[in-house]
Formats: sequence, C-alpha cells, structure tokens
Amino acid sequence: MKSEKILAFKENPALIKLELLVNGVNIRANLNLNENEAPERYIYDSSKNTDLNVPSEIILPKNIVSNIFFSEESPWLIKERRLFYKNTEICTIKFTPESNFSKHKLLDGSPASKFVVMYGLDVLAIFLNKYCTYFKNKEGCHFCSAEYNIKHKGKDNPIKLRLDKVIETFKLALEMDYNLFNYVMISSGAYPNPNNGILSQMKYIQNMRNVNKGKNKKYHLVTIPPTSNELLHMLAEEGPETVAFDIEIFDPDLFKKYCLGKEKQIGYERFLRIFEDASKIFQKNRVKAGFVCGLESRKSIINGMKFFGRLGIPSSLNIFHPDRGSKLENYPIPSSDYLSDVLIEQSKINDTYSLIPIFPEFGRRSSLDTEVYRGFFNDISH
Repeated sequence: MKSEKILAFKENPALIKLELLVNGVNIRANLNLNENEAPERYIYDSSKNTDLNVPSEIILPKNIVSNIFFSEESPWLIKERRLFYKNTEICTIKFTPESNFSKHKLLDGSPASKFVVMYGLDVLAIFLNKYCTYFKNKEGCHFCSAEYNIKHKGKDNPIKLRLDKVIETFKLALEMDYNLFNYVMISSGAYPNPNNGILSQMKYIQNMRNVNKGKNKKYHLVTIPPTSNELLHMLAEEGPETVAFDIEIFDPDLFKKYCLGKEKQIGYERFLRIFEDASKIFQKNRVKAGFVCGLESRKSIINGMKFFGRLGIPSSLNIFHPDRGSKLENYPIPSSDYLSDVLIEQSKINDTYSLIPIFPEFGRRSSLDTEVYRGFFNDISH
C-alpha cells in the first residue's frame, strides 16, 4: 500500500499538495533561504506556527504551488530542497522566488513588503483593510484569524493601507518585477457598509490601472458583495477582470452559525440573490463563489458548486485550516477522502458548465481549484 501511495505521489504532484494541506509538513531545521527565495511575509493567515525561517510557499513538480502548514506530527518532511513521505524521498522542491521590490523601502523609509507581497508564483497581493468590522462587533467568521494576527503576528503591519503607499509600492513592483506577476489580487476585511467598501476598493483598482496603462495585468477583487445592483453594474463595467464574493458555506444553518457578521450584514438568502443578479450582469466566469472547504457535508458543498455552476459562476475552494486564534482552531481538518470526493465532483461540474478558476496557470497556495482545472483530479480513485 505504501509503495502504491508513493508511486501515486510521484506521478501526480497535486496529490502531494492535497496531503500537505491536510497533514501539514514537518521542518526540523532552518532551510537557509538564499536571497532569491521569498521568506514568509504576513498577509493575514497563521498557517506557519513555527519560529523557523520558512519560505512563503513551496513549488512542487509541474509548478504546483502549496502553502506550508507546519506540523511536527506530519508524515511529510522537508530537508533542504527535498520532500519526504515517511522517510522516503518523493521529489525535489523549489521555494517561491523573491521579488526585487520587497527588498526596497518607500520614500518615507517604510519597507515595501508591508504594503504589497507576492502570493505564490504569479500574483501580487494587496490586503487593504485588515481590521474587519465583523470582529469589532464580535461577529467575526469563526474560521478567521485576522483579529488575532493583528495583535500578534502582524502587529507591526499597517492596519489600513494608504492609497499613496500602495501606488508607490505598485510602481516599484512594475519597474523591478514586471515579469514576476500577471495578476493583482485585492482583498480586505469587511467594511461597516459593503457598498462603501466597494467604492473604496475601486479607487485602488482605478489608480493602479492608471499607473499600469497599456500593460497587461489582470485584477482580481475578493470582497463582500454590494447590496446595490447599480454597484454590481459598475463592477462589471469598470471593475476588475474577476471578482470573488466569499459566501464561505452553502449550508444555510452552518452559514448562520459560523458567519455571523455576513448573516447580519447581508443574510444568506440575500447573498444567493446577489449571485443570481450578478450572473445576469457579468459575463460567465468573471464572478467566483468563495468557499471554506471542510466545514459542511460533502453533499452540501457539492450542491453549492452545482448551484453556482448553473449560473456560470466557478466555485473557489479554500481548504479549511484551523488557524491559531480563530474560534475553530481546534476544529478537525477535512480528510483526504472528503477532499478527494469534493475535488472529483468539482472537476465534473467545471466540465459540465465550462468553468475557469481565478488563476488558471499556477493557482492559489491553499486551494486546489487550478489543479482540478488542469486535470489532476480527473481520474483519481481512493
């Protein structure tokens, strides 16, 4: 059985990523990153609960990007640039490349990396507003560790990013690392009024587009949906290439249990109506439905993917990880079997409705959407 597993891992590196997202990976010694390898830089999660010097992400064979969830109990181990499963070497790995702009300071002396970071192989990430209003009202999503990290791991980072600082850093990134990214991802915590939040986020996108005139970069916005159809039209006509409205959970009772702020501010039924309206306003594949995968039954999340698929909306599955400081920090990680079932169905749904993920080339470090799209889960079996 072990030899069959090892053969499967070597033939299909997406299965390695699935395992790493479920079981984590052990690192027993500093990996001695060189100047061309990117260290972990805080955005908002706390996946790497270790004091060791670790990379931002690891790159598996076939350019599969995976997050690092540190676990001393994991059967997976990184030694230098090699990955082992139960003491058997599976493959060599790479670490995500360091950006040039990250080493520079802005005019006021602030490190550029405090405002903009690289996310995997192909995405420039900007987290605008780390102070989510839901936590202010003690209604934060139960799986989110944003508030905890503001007080701990990210205490030295700015809570809200000034527009001029973002633009200054963005210019540096374009000048120094133009070929390092094709996508710009903008996200933030929830605003007291979702419509005002959209207008604020649009200012950043419009200013970046003005700086980036004539250059081929694509923008992706992760946000709370507006409650106004007028703003949906504005997003469709003047906004980013793609936008994700993160509903998180399709089961209505679990949504109301784990997403208190979203239930109060938007409401489950209204959330679904906004998606239905958006499907008539946006072109197919421009709107994405974001899930935290692993908090509801297989049947529920598969039904959710089918619901959105019929609307021409791909589902983006961020694999649940129990972050330190979140209300679900002791909640079990989904099993490999659970995820395999869901990913196989996601592949079928994508094929049925011709759905394309947010980042079709290299994907996101904590989801397998791109690996599903690239066909790695078409023919797998348990």
